[in-house]
Amino acid sequence: MENKEKVIEKALKILDQLKFQYGNSEEDLEFMKKTLHYENVKMYDGKVWESYTFVIFHNVFDLPAIYHCIVNAETLQLKGIQEDLGVQEIIYDKEGKAIGTKFISPSFPYDKQ
Repeated sequence: MENKEKVIEKALKILDQLKFQYGNSEEDLEFMKKTLHYENVKMYDGKVWESYTFVIFHNVFDLPAIYHCIVNAETLQLKGIQEDLGVQEIIYDKEGKAIGTKFISPSFPYDKQ
């Protein structure tokens, strides 16, 4: 597996570009390292994402919610953020800077979104 710190560091940089809030204490960072694993995930668009996945905590109305960061295994680029209702796919510009997200819902056909 790639260096855990490198995978997580690159993903957190993208979350910062998107101004996405997450727990970033030493305890949170250690938890991210412990949950980091490799998997092939079939997404709601029907494509298989070869990825590293790790858990972050995101406060929703001051309650910590678990989100899964999905990092492309080949490029180490953050591909999406999985939550209870679906996946926020990260949108990048031509220079590779994160500029937004597109929500992928499991209950609505991908080509209609």
